[in-house]
Amino acid sequence: MIKAKDIWRPIVGTLALQPLALCWAYFYNINYLENLGLFTVISTLYLIPIYYFYEEYFSEAIINGR
Repeated sequence: MIKAKDIWRPIVGTLALQPLALCWAYFYNINYLENLGLFTVISTLYLIPIYYFYEEYFSEAIINGR
């Protein structure tokens, strides 16, 4: 079952990276909403199950030495 931290981690990460993304868009004269904005939302949603899988299976295997 996906936990709250699996949902919040990519959202917080996305918010933390927005100043860099906005600077990138400004520096390269890219329209943020047309180019990076949609990609950011899709990437955030994509990462939710990835983080769940990592927390449930991969990190536990590392801790247990598998």
